[in-house]
Amino acid sequence: MSLVAFPAGRVRGLSRWLLVGLAVPVGFGLLPQIGVAAVFVLVALLVLIKGRDTATGYPTVAAIGVAAVLGASWSVSRLRAEAFDPSLALVGYELVLLAVAVAFPVAAQAVIRSWARLADRLLADERLAGLEGFAVVLGRAVSDPSVQVFRWHDANAGYVDERGRSVPTGGDDRRWLTVVDADGPVAVVAHQSPALDDPVTAEAVAAAVRLAVRHERLQHEQQQQLAELEASRARIVVAADRERERAAIQLRENVGMSLELAQAELSAVRNAAGNTAAVGSLDIVVSELATAQTEIVELVAGVPPARLGSGRLQEALQALARRSPVPVSVTVATDAASDQDIEAAFFYLCSEALANAVKYADATRIDITVRRVNGAMEAVISDDGRGGADPTGSGLQGLADRLATLNGRLRVESPPGAGTTVTAVVPD
Repeated sequence: MSLVAFPAGRVRGLSRWLLVGLAVPVGFGLLPQIGVAAVFVLVALLVLIKGRDTATGYPTVAAIGVAAVLGASWSVSRLRAEAFDPSLALVGYELVLLAVAVAFPVAAQAVIRSWARLADRLLADERLAGLEGFAVVLGRAVSDPSVQVFRWHDANAGYVDERGRSVPTGGDDRRWLTVVDADGPVAVVAHQSPALDDPVTAEAVAAAVRLAVRHERLQHEQQQQLAELEASRARIVVAADRERERAAIQLRENVGMSLELAQAELSAVRNAAGNTAAVGSLDIVVSELATAQTEIVELVAGVPPARLGSGRLQEALQALARRSPVPVSVTVATDAASDQDIEAAFFYLCSEALANAVKYADATRIDITVRRVNGAMEAVISDDGRGGADPTGSGLQGLADRLATLNGRLRVESPPGAGTTVTAVVPD
């Protein structure tokens, strides 16, 4: 009975109660010696089958030891009666019982200490991920795969699962360990493990659950703050792009056209002027106006010429390629159309990559490819320059940060002497 109920002293389950029932005929001497040995073999098998934790070692070894002594003495008395010494057999049996008795409190204390350290083992497990992951780890620790952990939800005034669905407690064959702190209910653990009937073990699990719930709550708050930060960063990038586009439009349409009109009028005056000194002065003014126009064009070259989105990226990239001093091939797939933010990010990416290839890489050819891959937009800019680009440089890092606001990623491959390939992928 003590081995079946080890270590908490409680018998759980029909199979264990049936074995405990066999203690009655054993105690009254109604079973033969070999039958008693068989009972202890059943105890060892039951412990091994029903339990797979630190509480199985002692009762298994003890039951096998008793069964072995009883079975061996019975076999010798039947097969080699002349060599059988009842006194020796009795002394051996008593020694085994003494060893079982002495080892019982030691083994029980070892199991209790192991369970007391349960909180540390649970929280140190790398597989811990949310309350569902915590429940899996806890189930392994107490040999109960049915373990579930539900947190308290103030708004619902009840317990909810990981997805926020209400969970009724009680009403089935499971037991419920309620976890509370100074502020009230924290969580409830649904289980079928006799290990949690031990107060020390239950308190260790409750402490681990409190920490796990607190950890999950902090993670949720951090994720919310991170999401708000990313949304704020995305709004700042979009607002900056819009202001840049509006400024570029004003420069092109207002200042640029005014300079062009002034240049045309001065050219007409110059042609009508007969004074050589006046003509020379007008030539200087016309030249300065042309220089100002060129500078405006270069200034807004890195800004999209028109509001992007719905496939207008291809036209913007082709205009960018026409201004490049290096031959540029632009290939945009027919299905590679996206919203304004993604197309704007790709335009700035291509503009920066082109500028780097022309200015630093001594490239003689640049290829731009925009396509859709597995539901995501992908832009690839490659050149045949000297390579060796630094992905952590301010320009490329700024592009990576821009893509990050759209949950995108940037990859730079630039082996020395083998050109540079910049790849951007943004989910669409």
